[in-house]
Amino acid sequence: MQQVKFGWDKDQRILSGLGNEYIGLKLTSTADASGTTIQPSVPVQLAQFIVAMLVMDAWQYFVHRFMHQNKFLYRHVHSQHHRLVVPYAIGALYNHPLEGLLLDTFGGAISFLVSGMTARTAVVFFCFAVIKTVDDHCGLWLPGNIFHIFFWNNSAYHDIHHQLQGTKYNYSQPFFANWDKLLGTHMPYDLLKRPEGGFEVRLKKD
Repeated sequence: MQQVKFGWDKDQRILSGLGNEYIGLKLTSTADASGTTIQPSVPVQLAQFIVAMLVMDAWQYFVHRFMHQNKFLYRHVHSQHHRLVVPYAIGALYNHPLEGLLLDTFGGAISFLVSGMTARTAVVFFCFAVIKTVDDHCGLWLPGNIFHIFFWNNSAYHDIHHQLQGTKYNYSQPFFANWDKLLGTHMPYDLLKRPEGGFEVRLKKD
């Protein structure tokens, strides 16, 4: 007689995942009588956006810095990302899977839950965060770049961190440089115009 195996374990994992997603949305969303999610007002969403940025910055600063200070984590995990001495855009997400989990997945989930934003607002926020991270690693200083205008933490700032002499500085990512300035890991830089075209970023001591 042929034995029939049911995919109970697989079904259980799927249901568990859907349940966790449902719980996450219930924690951050409200719905009307028809079950339609109510989107907060624009000022509330902007406030949630700012809270999420601050939470993500704090999480990523301390986890990122710890990965540099812990020799095991740096050698076996974070050093993969620092193979990029000269960063390029797609290299923004060139990292070890464990680093992606700790920095991006956990940091994103905590930002989402603490800010209380809806799933729709979260989509916009995470797209913005990814674009900002890619721009920080692009290695380009382009005129009119809004990220360079509104953020001190930009491609030049993060380029210093990827230089061999700057790996113990400028841990902050992806939005502000506040934690570096507060905790003494901020490294200022000079942006020098090169005779052959373009710019060169050089670190300088305070």
